[in-house]
Amino acid sequence: MHHLTGTTTQYGRPPAPSTIDAMLSCVQSAHKLAGHDCDARLARMALRAYRRERASDPDPARRYRARRAPEIDLGGLRAMIDAIGSAAEAHRISPLRAERDQVVLVLGFAMMGRRSEVAALDIEDLTFTGRGLIVGVRRSKSDQDAIGREVILKPGRRPQTDPVALLRSWVATLDAHGITSGPLLRGIDRRDHLAGTSGYAGRGAGRISDETLNTIVRDAARRADLDDAARYTFHGLRAGAATAAAESGAAPSTIQEHGRWNSLAMVFRYWRRGSAWANNALDDVGL
Repeated sequence: MHHLTGTTTQYGRPPAPSTIDAMLSCVQSAHKLAGHDCDARLARMALRAYRRERASDPDPARRYRARRAPEIDLGGLRAMIDAIGSAAEAHRISPLRAERDQVVLVLGFAMMGRRSEVAALDIEDLTFTGRGLIVGVRRSKSDQDAIGREVILKPGRRPQTDPVALLRSWVATLDAHGITSGPLLRGIDRRDHLAGTSGYAGRGAGRISDETLNTIVRDAARRADLDDAARYTFHGLRAGAATAAAESGAAPSTIQEHGRWNSLAMVFRYWRRGSAWANNALDDVGL
């Protein structure tokens, strides 16, 4: 800990507490895998003190504050969807790419999905019913044993953000290209060839990558001219959906179940923020 806190990063600042926390976790994991005990309590206490020290550093450039990617609320989601549609109409992107990117955004929001979960989806994981759509999540961060979870998606109120209609249309688009199985979300090359079809310039089935999901979100944020667009990530969809659900009155346990969180601790962060917007302490004060 003393060595790490005394170093300087490439940006000329001490390492962030979160960076040291990640390093400490790696050391613990390595010890456990090697069959050794690793009591990190003293290191954690030192890290706690370092975090307090950095939070109150007199030099603003060295002062640490945890950075979080912006949440994407429903207004932001609609703006991004509209911006992608406008780009397609202006022939700046192809209709195929526009459709895929819109599906990525709405599906990520509606599922409160993690990047790994959404990227891993296959066409076979979708079950359309008369009431909506059942999405099978075969494995996730909160399901390391791959027991599997189901996420229920209902039809949306607006065509532009209706996850059921958009996914039904996307599956039909894939079918029109001769794709009826395998990765749901695929790469698209510069010649507008879809992964898995003849002429595709990429490799293999072309399953979309985690980082490509981030790029799609970031590009849509730029097209929509959202503030700090470069800071947007796919996680903003998950976080924004959780906060929006809390604002609309959903119970923390309902949000936890839908978003597949292991515990309520993280859910309460979103729930408190959402409920504070919906029912603020100063709503009736008359400021």
